[in-house]
Amino acid sequence: MNCPECGSDIKFSYIIPTKTFRIENGKIERDDAWTGPEYDTPYLEFYCSNDNEHDIDKKEVVEWSAKIEEEFYEKVFPTL
Repeated sequence: MNCPECGSDIKFSYIIPTKTFRIENGKIERDDAWTGPEYDTPYLEFYCSNDNEHDIDKKEVVEWSAKIEEEFYEKVFPTL
């Protein structure tokens, strides 16, 4: 799939949110302002390989990226 703005390839990254911790009274405690599944769950981020600020939220790209995401989690992710 190509970027609707410039025609460059669309790439994606597997993003694993950073988790921050502190030591308090000898115990390790989570120290993030935002916690929970919506902040802690890894996700795929699609972007234009030429400029990640390009608007790729077009219907055909969204449908394509959903298929890629499904394939990634079915075929690639289990091997990571």
